[in-house]
Amino acid sequence: MQIKGWKNVLLVILLTSSGANICCFRLDAAWATSIDEWDSQNKLVSKKSLAIIQKTHQSSDQGKQKAINSRSQQLYLLELAGTEQIPLNVILPKSLVAQSNPAPPESPQLETQPSDFPESSPKPIEPLLEQSQVDYAERLERLKRRLQKEKQPNSNANVLPELGLRVQQLPIPQPPLEQLPLPPIEQPIPKLKPIGFLKARIGYFHTSNIFSSNIDPIEDGLIFYGLSLASAYYPLGANTYLNGSIDGSLIRYVDQSKYNYNQVRFNLGIYQQLSSRIYGEIGWSNQHLFYANNSDRFEAGDRFLGENSLRLSLGRRDSLTQKLMLDSFYTFSVNFGEPNNRNRIINYWSVSLDYYLQKPLRIGLNYQFNLSDFTQRQRDDNYHRLFGNLNYQISDSSNINLQSGISFGNSTDNNIDFDGWFFSVNYNLELGRF
Repeated sequence: MQIKGWKNVLLVILLTSSGANICCFRLDAAWATSIDEWDSQNKLVSKKSLAIIQKTHQSSDQGKQKAINSRSQQLYLLELAGTEQIPLNVILPKSLVAQSNPAPPESPQLETQPSDFPESSPKPIEPLLEQSQVDYAERLERLKRRLQKEKQPNSNANVLPELGLRVQQLPIPQPPLEQLPLPPIEQPIPKLKPIGFLKARIGYFHTSNIFSSNIDPIEDGLIFYGLSLASAYYPLGANTYLNGSIDGSLIRYVDQSKYNYNQVRFNLGIYQQLSSRIYGEIGWSNQHLFYANNSDRFEAGDRFLGENSLRLSLGRRDSLTQKLMLDSFYTFSVNFGEPNNRNRIINYWSVSLDYYLQKPLRIGLNYQFNLSDFTQRQRDDNYHRLFGNLNYQISDSSNINLQSGISFGNSTDNNIDFDGWFFSVNYNLELGRF
């Protein structure tokens, strides 16, 4: 009985292994058939391109672990791509596919996205002059008149009934008014000036070319919200003021959510009122951008850009009519980035024509030009924006701003194209002063 049982067990094992082999043969045949079908659908792909792709995949498998563990390797791969703004689902040109290095971790194109969240155009602050004593001369004159009225003798008529005559009492001589001590004059209680402001903002930005790509433009939108802690203008001289701010923003894509990022920015500037129409500013800013979500090539919290910027600005405001204002603005800045392929020199011009329909409502037409010269690689950009804006002052502490227009320009980098249209809406709210 035992020998017959062992025979049955051996027979079952033999049948099982035979069935597995047959199954594997069938899977191999099906796989081969699918490969043949794939080849027939891709007849336009040359043998040379296939060889390059295979070589790229081999080198990618060898360097995958090293690229993930080493931040410097990621930055090096970022530079090899020539541009760090192409999304993963965009088809790369043949010049990039032919490289033997794996595809670099991508980051968003930042030139056309609202990273600073400015108003429609830079506006000069009103000249901050020292306040004189509030109507001191007028108050002094009013008190003198009141004192004279109180000390003036009453011309009361006394009646002498026994004589039937009305006798008027002569006024008693009074010492000169100048000899009377004046009462102390009330001094106005000075109001404490705020030294800082806390502001909140939320907005939406939509464009037909979110990554500024000339290969496959993608239409998408950004939702951004954040807080800003800004100082008041601290006087350093008659027309010189110091100001600073700390901004934090969360930027979220509507569709391309894997590229969501967060921004932290520090600003410090010295403002100079050169005349009643012209002003200037010397400033420094530092910003850091971090990925918000995990991906195959980066993790949430990884910084993909750190940048220091030194700038020199000059602005002018001209009142064409009582309601029509013309603002012109120029900024020269030198930017030092990490990675250093973001090092660049920027010349920025803007002209805006604003018309005040009513006290809370303003409409405008704006033109902006940005010329960027990258110092660590062969890339020069010229970027234009032409748009209209509407600003409505809801209250003393809140306003809403609408912008819509077109952007255009070109770059020496063949992967970059700035052509497209955009629309944005921004809401700003002052939370408090301190």
